[in-house]
Amino acid sequence: MYQGNPFDVSKRHQRGVWILIFLSTVIIFAPRVLQFFTDEKEGFELEIVPYVAEKTWHKKYRHFPQRNRFNKNRWFAKKAIVKHKPTKFFDPNELTKQEWMFFGLSEKQAEVVLKIAKRGIHSNQELQGIKFIPPEVFENIKEFTSYPTEAEGSKKMALKSERTNVTLDLNQVNEQELSEVKGIGPFFSKQILKYRSQLGGFSRKEQLKEVWKMTPELYEQIQAEFSCAATNLTLLHINSETAEKLQAHPYLNWNQANSIVKMRVQKGGYKSIDEIKESVIIDQETFEKVRPYLSL
Repeated sequence: MYQGNPFDVSKRHQRGVWILIFLSTVIIFAPRVLQFFTDEKEGFELEIVPYVAEKTWHKKYRHFPQRNRFNKNRWFAKKAIVKHKPTKFFDPNELTKQEWMFFGLSEKQAEVVLKIAKRGIHSNQELQGIKFIPPEVFENIKEFTSYPTEAEGSKKMALKSERTNVTLDLNQVNEQELSEVKGIGPFFSKQILKYRSQLGGFSRKEQLKEVWKMTPELYEQIQAEFSCAATNLTLLHINSETAEKLQAHPYLNWNQANSIVKMRVQKGGYKSIDEIKESVIIDQETFEKVRPYLSL
């Protein structure tokens, strides 16, 4: 049995250990030495990074910050807001939040400017004085602003007073009349008329809430300006329309439209509009919404 010292290492093993230590040292320090000489060659100065900043950087991006040649700020750059230039003259007092954002304001900036506009903006000097409108946005729009004269303002107020109790019929109003309602503007004028066409006419004014991009706040602001006479609606004849035609209505999806057609074939035709409720995929809410647009 071997009784020698267990800690004895042969010369061959000793050489192996020293070679391993040497190679490990080269691998660890070579990149740092190379980077040091590279930075000196390129003329960059070393940057001393505070420990707290270095720790935060490491935690977020999984590596330590490099030297001057690496621009850390690009990671924190905010997405630029697109600033559009107007194509026609406008009254700043009549713009909606969406239109202010279209010109380059943030949502919060637009909301503050709208509150100021309620008190009235009478000149570009007043407009420029609103600190929530960035200078570059003002420069973009200043040539297109148009303010009513004192006489025009008085006339507008008189006309508004005259029609305090006069409302616009949603099924008769045109784009020009819609755009003159405070808060609507060109964008919502087009969206309201587009949705009216898709529906086949408005059956109640609450359907304005369903218009694309319409907010509860805007609806409450404008709803008193409108009435709705549910006459001359475009009707869908459930005993003859195709599934494609039924599905084109905003209140029916393909499965519901196809179900109406299949049940019609099975029954040999509907005798009452209420019969479509026998379909398991047409609930009471859907039926109540689409009922004014259906006919036998």
